[in-house]
Amino acid sequence: MKKIYTTLSLFAMASTILLAQQQPDNAGFENWDATGTNNEEPTDWSGMMTGNLCAFCQFGASQRVFRDDSEVHGGTYSARIESTEAAGVTVNGTITTGRVTAPSTNPSEGYNVTLTANGDFNHPFTDMPDSLVFWAKYNITDASDSARVSFVLHDNYGLQDPQNAASTAHVVASARTNFQTGGVWQRMALAFDYSGPSIDPIAYLLATFTASYEAGQGSSSATLWVDDLSFVYNTITGIQDEVVSTRVYRNPSADGRFTVDVGVGQQSVQVWDMMGRQVLDRSNVSGLQVLELNEPAGIYLLNLISESGARSAHRLVIQ
Repeated sequence: MKKIYTTLSLFAMASTILLAQQQPDNAGFENWDATGTNNEEPTDWSGMMTGNLCAFCQFGASQRVFRDDSEVHGGTYSARIESTEAAGVTVNGTITTGRVTAPSTNPSEGYNVTLTANGDFNHPFTDMPDSLVFWAKYNITDASDSARVSFVLHDNYGLQDPQNAASTAHVVASARTNFQTGGVWQRMALAFDYSGPSIDPIAYLLATFTASYEAGQGSSSATLWVDDLSFVYNTITGIQDEVVSTRVYRNPSADGRFTVDVGVGQQSVQVWDMMGRQVLDRSNVSGLQVLELNEPAGIYLLNLISESGARSAHRLVIQ
């Protein structure tokens, strides 16, 4: 499948800075691939019809994701994901940027996986989004089931979801939860947790939506519609020439310590968390200084203010 990368162009008001910020492939589910009758899948995503299934599992395989033009949040289509039942066991409706894998008929042994050597079943990704936003509609409104979303940024490894012990070591960041929507379209927003444990560079995104959150369990009539995915990034602005030379090192930081090189003159350093709480305020910082942030792992906004009031902002990640 062809991989398409979307960028957003952002401009600072005084000096223009172009930022290329990656977005999920086929984020509006407008493009679909098919290799025959009743086995259509959204481009850059895969499901059961292109899964790696055990010999017996293949006999019960059926299309579980559908192009829907009647239940849509934006554009022409959404992805409708349906669970079903086979031999008395719930078969989870699933789409993923990796590959659906069922090594046996035991649902608990199934997983989705990034295949680093196969472009049809991986999503190369190197950016650091702050949060995931998507629109969803889910038909279950009681305790019989919930939908699940899992977006995992990981290093250069064939990561599995759900994760085994080997995969967990390669997670850089994740945004995942089980959810319901009350039977109506609802905007969902999840922050990425950059607590790792991997501190290697991000290489891939493994994204998964499932209509039944627990493998082999839940309601066989569960139906999930998803549409209009996007990643949200903090806008980074550098306004005046006198602060353009400022550098921030050890970012991401594994222990909360980071180095600020403000160049000539003095600057104030302020750090804010994602809830708008100021967690660091240092004045008269000059030259090269090591600062420490005694805060939980996460994403913070670092503001540098020069003596004349010129500002620059940086995203600071504590792992």
